[in-house]
Amino acid sequence: MDLLALAKNIAERVEAQSARAKVPVAVCVMDVHGNVILKHRMSGAPAFSIDISERKAYTSALVGLRTAELSPLVQPGQALFPLMGLSEGRYCSMGGGAPLNNDGQLVAGVGVSGGTVDQDVAILESALRDA
Repeated sequence: MDLLALAKNIAERVEAQSARAKVPVAVCVMDVHGNVILKHRMSGAPAFSIDISERKAYTSALVGLRTAELSPLVQPGQALFPLMGLSEGRYCSMGGGAPLNNDGQLVAGVGVSGGTVDQDVAILESALRDA
């Protein structure tokens, strides 16, 4: 599987959905080893959005869950609460990250940031639906 081709395809779809929503975002795709495959920030997206998109991609790639699904699991008293303090704070439980699978196997994670959490999730989910 060509992860760069996959990452470019995802980034194009995210950018198209972002333009439709009129919400400029950053998108990051990261492999399951925590290596960045692609980072892209649209004009007008907040400067911090690239860092947050990377954290969302990292989390989804390494944990294999959507970041929105992870959020309830990392609250105080929950089994994964300690996760948020690992990897020098690189894990993120804000919605907008999703795992990417190929033939049922986790191959990467994608993160979107730049709008509200709800906007990031909507842009990402629309882009993944269009796959």
